[in-house]
Amino acid sequence: MKSRPARWVTVAFALTLVLLAGCQKQEAVQEVQKEESGGSGFKVGYATEGITATEDPEAFQKSVEEMYKKSQERGVAVTYKNDAFSSDGINFSCYIGNPQDSGYDMFIAIYGDDKFTDELYLSQLLKPGQAFEKLTLNHALDPGVNTVYVAFTQVEETEGEQSIRGQTVIAMKFHVSATE
Repeated sequence: MKSRPARWVTVAFALTLVLLAGCQKQEAVQEVQKEESGGSGFKVGYATEGITATEDPEAFQKSVEEMYKKSQERGVAVTYKNDAFSSDGINFSCYIGNPQDSGYDMFIAIYGDDKFTDELYLSQLLKPGQAFEKLTLNHALDPGVNTVYVAFTQVEETEGEQSIRGQTVIAMKFHVSATE
């Protein structure tokens, strides 16, 4: 998939910022006229806390260029098979990995709920090109098909310090065979 939509969203956002900065007075006049005429359209108020004026056009341009550069970066690449299988609900056969071309180490965390409170598994780092084929969960899942949430977290190291570079979450099906 091409990254063009993200680039256009970033450019559109930057242009919106420029237009807002240049047209505040005109928008304020239009808003007063709208209120006086009793209009009932969508209205977004102005931020009043934690903001600052952009007085330095060079600093503003630099921030726009940084946003554009970030929009060109590849997202979090992942590789997995959507289904994992177990006969006991704890030990699973699966395929969850870090693609060879990802460029970053990553770890995975698996959760049993969409609120990320039921941690089923937390890995150590996988290098690019490595994958798990077997996992042992912290506790057993019920027989049947269980939807789990897998968080792939890329880690980068700068000057000996690790930090999160990016993260994505997918849903997988963990199948537990019914025992008789």
